[in-house]
Amino acid sequence: MNVSFVIPFHNEEDNAAAMLDRVIQFATSHKWNFEVVPVDDRSNDNTPQILDRYAKKYPNVKPVHRRGGVDLGNTIGAALKDGTKAATGDVIIWTMGDMSDDTQTYKDIVDKISDGYDLVFGSRYMPGGSRGNLDVLKAFLSSNGTLLARVLFGVPVHDITNAFRGFKKKVFDSLQLRSTSFDISPEFALRAHLAGFRLGEVPTVYTNRDRGVPKFKLWKMVKAYLKIYWCLLKEKFTRN
Repeated sequence: MNVSFVIPFHNEEDNAAAMLDRVIQFATSHKWNFEVVPVDDRSNDNTPQILDRYAKKYPNVKPVHRRGGVDLGNTIGAALKDGTKAATGDVIIWTMGDMSDDTQTYKDIVDKISDGYDLVFGSRYMPGGSRGNLDVLKAFLSSNGTLLARVLFGVPVHDITNAFRGFKKKVFDSLQLRSTSFDISPEFALRAHLAGFRLGEVPTVYTNRDRGVPKFKLWKMVKAYLKIYWCLLKEKFTRN
């Protein structure tokens, strides 16, 4: 199994090197065949230079540089899609450049995919998982966002608003994801579920960033999630 880590970075010069180190060390220690695809999402700090420096040191670090455009802090979905398209592994892991994801969960995700699941979430809200030091309001809204999806669509997991996940590349290739922001997380989950792919989850512990500036705009994303649900409901009933 070949694993590609797709990591979006926007102005993460304080975290980029440490994040790349932790992923490389983890995958190397487990003797995986892997590559790292860090995506510079139009940063205007030293993030691009850090990624290029690692690419010179490690042949399996393959940066993608996104350039041009506006609204720099609101393109994580586009960055994840571009990185996944460039990835060559048959299994992809999305993990955030702010170091919020637990590296120990990587193995659990890959093991679950090996058991036959197509898309596996790092879940903060299933038994054994934890929101960690995530803000209470954010945790309430994100957990209830998934609860609503469970009611509306019958999604069999507990945390589709978290972008932290692993999946078979063929799942991504078979779907047409339209989101370019944080709402890519629930859209990907719901489209995969509605297409008949097997969804699973493993517990994880979330950690708020220690350095850098958060990019997530809470209420804007709540509206975006609701819009995704409404659009997919209309698509579902139109097909039926």
